[in-house]
This record gives sequence, structure tokens and C-alpha cells, in this order.
Amino acid sequence: MRAYPGYDSDSLKPMDAPAIIPTRHRKSKVPKTHTYPAGAKIISEALAGVPQFDQLTIDFRYVNSMARFHECSTQYQVLEAAYSGPGPRRFISKAMDEAGYNRPKWEIRVDAVPCSLRHTIQAKLVAAALPAVRAWLMANPHSNEREGFHALKFVYDELEEELKSDERSTIEWRTSRA
Repeated sequence: MRAYPGYDSDSLKPMDAPAIIPTRHRKSKVPKTHTYPAGAKIISEALAGVPQFDQLTIDFRYVNSMARFHECSTQYQVLEAAYSGPGPRRFISKAMDEAGYNRPKWEIRVDAVPCSLRHTIQAKLVAAALPAVRAWLMANPHSNEREGFHALKFVYDELEEELKSDERSTIEWRTSRA
């Protein structure tokens, strides 16, 4: 095989290229009025080195909600980091279990926002949300085999022009936490 300076000969990727978190699904199509406030590269750079990095996926989604089209100020969910642990076996078929539907999952969800707010929201994500997600992931490396759901969600309040966070979990998570 021919050698290319600065490139890994097996994959032909630049040797110093940072890893990018894979997207779980194709990006949802969004109308021209909306866009995603952050991409996989920005998110991957911010979360490089967290214990769950190789298990993370990113899901870009657009929720067609009428609230997003009101002329008055509204709140927009913009980012969520979530862990979903294996559920009780009695609620899942053997075929689904064998196909991996019951495996622990670490996911970053990015929601589309109005184009007019993209730069404002992106700046707040980079300055506050992604460092908070990084800290949250670093504080929860032990989660891989736990049942239940645990998430850190960020919502942009257009009226107050601020990014708000909310941590939530299922009862299984709260009752078993040490």
C-alpha cells in the first residue's frame, strides 16, 4: 500500500483528526426556517476524553410542534444528553433483546431551532451546555449497567434569552443511586 505522509495508511484519515461521535440516524429534514444549533464536530470536540465517548451517538431531530411557529416568545429544547439503561426483561421480547434493543445507550440529542436564533443558541451551548454535559458524563461513568433513564436537558427561553438546564431520571435511577 502506498504511504501518505500525515495519514493513517489503513483508513486514509488524517492521523491527527479528532474522533467524531457518530450520528444514530440521518438528520431529520427541517424547513428552511429552522436549523441545528450545533453539529457533530463541535459536540465531539467538547466531549473528547469522556469515559462514554466511544458509546455516544448523536441524534439530530426536528419536532414539528405548533409552539415553534407562534409569534410570541417560546422555549425551545435544544440539547439533551441521556443514558438509557437496560429495562426489565419482562417488557421486551427475546428477539428484541437479541437485536440489542435492551442494551445501555448514551445519546446526545440536538433539536432544530429557528434560524434567527441559531448563533445565539450555539454560543450558549458552547459556553455553558457542552461543558455541563462533559461534567455530567464525567460524574456518571458508572452508569453502564444500571436500569432506568437519566438525562440532562437544555432549553432555550427566548423571552428571557437564557439557556436553562433540567436533570431528570426514572424512579429506578433515583432509588438505586448511592
